[in-house]
Amino acid sequence: MNEYLDLASATRLLKAKGFNPLDIECVLDLTGPHLRNGVPLWRADRVERLASRAYWLSPKEVAASMPAAA
Repeated sequence: MNEYLDLASATRLLKAKGFNPLDIECVLDLTGPHLRNGVPLWRADRVERLASRAYWLSPKEVAASMPAAA
């Protein structure tokens, strides 16, 4: 089963890893939200996969910080 992040959770995660607002917007645009009850949600694995490609992060840094209850 896929885990999902709401906008606040995804933004908080990416900001904590050093992404600026434009980077965050880009990651979220590229991973594409799914609407559930009219609320946009992002698949955590897709956000993690794209974020791990940031040159300043090692691939394990993002995965280690994904919230368990997302």
